[in-house]
Amino acid sequence: MSAQKPSRSMLARGLCILRCFGPGESELPLSEIARRAELPKATAHRLVAELVTEGLLERGEKGIRLGVALFVLGARVPGQIKFRDLAFPYAEKLHHLTRGSAFVFISGSLGPDAALVDAVRRAHGTGGGLRAEERRASAQAATRVFRAFGGAGTPPHPDAEGNGGETDRVRQRGIAAVRGPGTVGVAAPVLAASGTAAGALAVAAPEGRMQVVTAASYLRAACAAVSRALRNAHGPVPRP
Repeated sequence: MSAQKPSRSMLARGLCILRCFGPGESELPLSEIARRAELPKATAHRLVAELVTEGLLERGEKGIRLGVALFVLGARVPGQIKFRDLAFPYAEKLHHLTRGSAFVFISGSLGPDAALVDAVRRAHGTGGGLRAEERRASAQAATRVFRAFGGAGTPPHPDAEGNGGETDRVRQRGIAAVRGPGTVGVAAPVLAASGTAAGALAVAAPEGRMQVVTAASYLRAACAAVSRALRNAHGPVPRP
């Protein structure tokens, strides 16, 4: 007799649909949502319709996208609000020191992928290509930080075979750097008292306009200050 998967409640199925959207995926077709959620297409269609009614999903031009109600709920998460309030003044300072874009990240609850909380972006010319590359490089760097230090209740990820000990290097150096098309992003962890990453700060700029070593020094100092503030979270928010 073959083993069967335990049945999931309707709530669990609905949450699974919401979790189908990965970083950078603005819209997904219903068929892909059903495949990722491992649901019959008819069931997925019914649940999506209910989630649209509640504002948790929206219908876009090319498929289904996350709804504004999720953003409203997320903005009320107390831990995120506190971390943002503590970290954002330092992101502003990093923006001025490096002349690059500065980002505040937390780790996702389902894994180490970095979730953007806030940003101070440098002025860009026409077109959003470089702006998107800066965001992507900084998010990838922050994700590497979360893999190395853990975060949001997830433990650090061990080095995968063949990656040359990248996670160990990030832990030893306290930073992660990612180079994208014409862009470099650097991130460092904001450590909680447990030693895991409560979040991360990152900076990104066009290749050649920002020195990684200098940016790393600024990031370490900023992250250390935010870490101290987190440990004294009941006091006033310090200014950098």
